[in-house]
Amino acid sequence: MNLWKRRNPEKRAERRRRALSFLGLYLDDLLMVSGGVCFVSAAALRWGAAAGLATAGGCLVLFSVLVARAGRR
Repeated sequence: MNLWKRRNPEKRAERRRRALSFLGLYLDDLLMVSGGVCFVSAAALRWGAAAGLATAGGCLVLFSVLVARAGRR
């Protein structure tokens, strides 16, 4: 087994592209969830728990639509 064989630069570039794409999707999801949490807490503080729950439902629907659209690409 040759551990020092030369790797194909095209395969390495493809792996790097996949890793960056995955990282980008993860960061987008993290930003979306944290933004949703901010909206929910602001609504709950301003108008009460019912408004916070309604806002949470809206944020979850928006997030699921965005995830579904991203899966079609």
